[in-house]
Amino acid sequence: MEKEREIQCVPVELLERLKALAAKLWEDRNPTSVHLNAILEEFEPDIKALSHTIKEYEAEYSGRAASCQSKYEQKESRLKKEVEDLKTRLAGLESSRGEVLKKTEVMKSAANEREAALSDLKIKIMEDEGTLNARYVARMQELYEKVNNKELEMLTRWENKNKALEAKQQDLDADHAAKVKQLKMREMALEEDFNARKVDLIKTFDRIRAGLEAKEKELSEREEGRPAKGGAL
Repeated sequence: MEKEREIQCVPVELLERLKALAAKLWEDRNPTSVHLNAILEEFEPDIKALSHTIKEYEAEYSGRAASCQSKYEQKESRLKKEVEDLKTRLAGLESSRGEVLKKTEVMKSAANEREAALSDLKIKIMEDEGTLNARYVARMQELYEKVNNKELEMLTRWENKNKALEAKQQDLDADHAAKVKQLKMREMALEEDFNARKVDLIKTFDRIRAGLEAKEKELSEREEGRPAKGGAL
């Protein structure tokens, strides 16, 4: 595949002068004419006149311009149609603008009335809130005083009850101590009486035992036939 050559415009005068030079050299039998003619023959198919190149460019750009012109006309036609549609819509909007303005004024008036009513309502709410806050503070103060008084009353009653319980406890302790003392004294008396009775019982027992021993001895002596000491039977 032959390498593509870069083509550049060559003036016609330059080409004619090169051909004339090649012919003169050929007449003079100059060997350079052969080489120059070979060059001209080799590049002649690629050599174009400047006017021919300009005509080609003009033809190409004419086609492009025609295509662009067609596209531009189509776009212009579409834009004109859109402009007409927009004008129609704008005319419709202009016709309804008056009604919209009237409705807007009515809505503004209603909004102003509502804002005024809302402002009055806010003022009333603030006043009512202040009154309610004052009542709430007074009520809370009253409740606080009642609770405080109730607490003081309960504390006083609790202290009095505690004192009464303490006094009763002291009385019970004193009574218990007295009863314990009486019980101890009674216990001591019973113990002394028991000891005394025990001594009497021991003495009685010893006396009875001595009597029994004497009788037993006397009986023994009788059985043996001997007189008892201290007298006859």
